[in-house]
Order: sequence, then C-alpha cells, then structure tokens
Amino acid sequence: MITIKDILNANVFENSEVLAGSKGLSHEVSTITVAELPDAASWLRGGELVCSTAFFISNQVKHQQEWIESLIHNGASALAIKTSRFLGVVPSGILEVAENNNFPIISLPHEVTWPSVIESFMDFFMNERMKIMRLVEDVQSNLINLMLENKGIGTICDKIASLVGNPIILEDARFQTISVGTADFTDKLSNEQIIDTRVSESFQKKLLQSKFYKNIQTGKIEDQLELTVPDKQRQGVKNITIPIHTNKSVYGFITVIECNKPHSLVDMLVLKNATNALALQLMQQYLNEQTSRTKNLALIEDIIHGKLHTQILYEYESLNISLSDPMVAMMIELSAPKDMNGHFWDRTEEQIYRTIKNGLGKHFRQIVIGNDGSSFTILVSFSQNKTLEITELLRLGLAEVMAELDKHFGQNTFFAGVGGVYSSIDKVGKSYKEANNALSIVKKFTRKGPALFFEDLGIYRIFSMVNDTKEIRDFCEDFLDDLKKYDIENGNILLETLHIYLLSDCGVKETAQRLFLHPNTVAYRIKKIKEIIRYDLDSPEFKMAYLFALESNALLNQ
Repeated sequence: MITIKDILNANVFENSEVLAGSKGLSHEVSTITVAELPDAASWLRGGELVCSTAFFISNQVKHQQEWIESLIHNGASALAIKTSRFLGVVPSGILEVAENNNFPIISLPHEVTWPSVIESFMDFFMNERMKIMRLVEDVQSNLINLMLENKGIGTICDKIASLVGNPIILEDARFQTISVGTADFTDKLSNEQIIDTRVSESFQKKLLQSKFYKNIQTGKIEDQLELTVPDKQRQGVKNITIPIHTNKSVYGFITVIECNKPHSLVDMLVLKNATNALALQLMQQYLNEQTSRTKNLALIEDIIHGKLHTQILYEYESLNISLSDPMVAMMIELSAPKDMNGHFWDRTEEQIYRTIKNGLGKHFRQIVIGNDGSSFTILVSFSQNKTLEITELLRLGLAEVMAELDKHFGQNTFFAGVGGVYSSIDKVGKSYKEANNALSIVKKFTRKGPALFFEDLGIYRIFSMVNDTKEIRDFCEDFLDDLKKYDIENGNILLETLHIYLLSDCGVKETAQRLFLHPNTVAYRIKKIKEIIRYDLDSPEFKMAYLFALESNALLNQ
C-alpha cells in the first residue's frame, strides 16, 4: 500500500506543507489527477491525489464546504493545492471540513507546475510498486527455499512473523493450532498473553461459529476475517485470519495478530503469498498422513485376517509398528459428516485421527489407526502381563476421546465399539469382529450410550447374531401381549414394573426403591402380573425368558 505520507517523500513535495487532515496521511493513493472544474469530483474513481489551484471556488463558505465534501464523498485520498496563484490562503471552511474528516490538504509552492507534479508522482509511485513486487517475489522465493530445504512448519512461521513484524498463528481447518511464529519481538511477555488468548478454546469457538467459517464449510472461500482479540492492557488487538486453500480445498488458516504495529499492504501481500507456500507444505503433510493411514488400514486388514508372514512384516517395516504384543480392536464412527463439502471433510478426518491418537496415546504405547471415510478402526497394543487391567485403561482412554470428539463436533455424533481383550496376537481378528458387533448394536440401540464394550453386551449379543428380528418380535408378543393390553387399558404400569423387578433379582424392596414406590404397591403389581401372564414367573427358566422378552421389546421399540 502506497500512502499519502509515502508520496510526500517525492522530490516535488519537498517544500510542501500539510494544512489540515494530517491524521489521514495513511490513506492509500492509487493515482493522481488535476481538477480545475467545480464538478471534477464526479469524475473520481477513488484513491486519487487531487491537484488544483481552486480558482473556481466561490466566496461563499457553504459552496467551499460542499466542494471539499464532494471530493471526500467520491473517494479522493488527499488534495494538493497551489494557493498563491488565486486564493492566497485556503478558506477556513475548507480546512475545517478536511480536519473533521481526516482528509489531508497539502499546500504546494507557486513555482511547481502540474506536469512536474504528475511526472514526479508517477516516477515515485512506479518505483514503490516495483519495490513491493520485488519484495513479494523475494518472500515467495525465500519461503519456497525453506520448503525445499525441508525446514519445518515452525521455521517457516517464524520467517513470516519476522517479515510482517507481528506474531503469526498457523491453524488447521478447525482452528487447531499447528504452529506459532513469534520471531524476536521486544514485548515478548505481552505478545505471549495475547497469543494465549487468541489460541484459547473460547476464541476458537468464536471462530468456528463465525459466518466466515460457515461459508468456508459450504465451499464459499472468503478472503479474510477481522476480529479483535481481548487484551487487558489495550482496548483490543486486531486479528486478521486468511484461509490457506487450493481449488476450494481448505488446508488451514494463517493469522497475523497486530501486537506490535498495524499491518500494511506489503504485510498482507506477504501473508497471501505465504499461503501458497504453506498450502504446498500442508498438502504434502496431508498426503503423507493419508499415505500412512492407508498403509495402516491395509496393515490392520492383514493383522485381523492373520496374514503375518515375513513378506507382510517387511512391507510394513517403514511404519515402525511392533507386532509382537497382543492387540485389542476398537471402532469409532462418525454418524454423518454434517455441513461439510467434500474437500472440507479431508481436514476433519485429520482432526478425528489426531484426537483418537492423542487420547489413547496417554495410556498405550502403540496405537494403529486406519480409516475408510468416517469409519476408524483402531488396534491398541498392550503387554501380556497387563491383560487384566487393560479394559479399565481402554474405558478411561475411550471416554477421553469421545468427550473430546463431542466437544468439537457436537453431542452424539460418534459411536464406538470395543472388542474383547485377549492375551494372544492371534485373537485380534476375533476382537475386531466383536468390536464391529458392539458398534452395530450401539448404532441401532442408542439407549446403551455412544460407546459399548463387547463384554458389556449381555443379551445384546444375541441381537448381533440376528439379521431378521421377526422371530424375536413374535417371541416378545407371545410373552408380553397380555401385559401390553392391560397397560394400554390401565396406564402403562405393569411392563415397567416387571422389567425392573427382574433386573432387581426379583427383590420387592429394591424394585420399590428404583421405581420410587412403596413396597406394598410393588407387591400388589407383581401379584397382578402373575395373574395375567400365562407362564410361571417363579420358574428360573421363565424368569429368564421374560427378562429377554422385556429387554428385546425395549430394544425393538427404540
């Protein structure tokens, strides 16, 4: 951006004087024009440095003010005026309007000619433009060289930060921080506090809920987002976020925080050119991760099918995965990728992968994750001597993963199934089938919660073996039809009472506590139930049959 202040450094303005509107010297200027007619303002396109002798100005203050207001209204950046030829001095009415609107008025010496002003302006303007272009080219070349030298993302971000003179934040497509570039700034402590606020969970939520982000999710890429980062020492610090993308595929965002100085046009050009280099870097990183996950998925397939011969081990040697310890299988699935275009899902896929890896990685040495779309298969390694305690660690780790996923994607958007824990690597295929069964049950019968361990299936295991539920429906009808008819006529009380009674091992007192009823009320209902049903409730065989019918009925009617 070339400003009026910059232009005043040209030779022709050496003896000029700013009469009013000095606060507007930061206005961008794009061209120069001479205006010696009263209606010249109507020809302006915006960004002009207007030159005039103003010989046509009326003596009436109102007309003087209207003329300067018309220049401002039509986008002029400043007015350069030769007063000695006709005016003598610039009228106070004009100076007042200019000062109130931060519109610079510059007085030029009488010996300056318009051709010399225009020539000097254009020479200076073109030289400055060339400097900016060379700088941008140097920046682009510098960043690409850093990439070719395999410098890390952190080094690149530090370089960008030093170029723009402000901290830089690089984030993924869901505003998870990848790297922070700070370079060597003087007020480091203050900058760190502002950066901490900017990368906080509350500010991230603000970004995720912005119109800017929602447009990006649906494929409409916007140029930038400007927000203010709260700061105790100042009223707020401007935050400018720019998407990093190629062909509408969003790889992340780069943000400059104006901790040290306001941004300039050159800074914005540096940032926008930096997005090209960062897009290539993030794309390469993403492709590497995709390749790794594809290999992981293939490895998982081979492990669960028992294909662990020498050639297979050699093919997967680059993954640095040990296959000597036993493994337990786990499956996590996103119910449906919501509000995301196809390109955007790629970035979400990465975050899910990292969330699973980080959550389980706190408790387990080795986690192998592969995914096919929104379905993630995980194999968790453990030592043979820890078989007894592994289930509790799995429960703890999975709870942390599901909580983190819920936080970022919303409640009840993920389901999980966990297979059995076996002390031999040969049993991982069995664990995988069990995880798949647990996942299918929890997806059908959400009453069990979003995550289910195979060992907790109980009666649900039968459902995992049945494709056609007609026989089970007929079974339920045979055992429960009379009770259902009674409940319809009398207010739905006996089915629930019998269900809780059987789950309470036929204890009247415990049933009463769970139903918040008096024991006598429960005893009366059980007596009534025994009168209505056709099978002997005191028989262990039929107790089990009724419990199965009640559980099945609850599942089938969800």
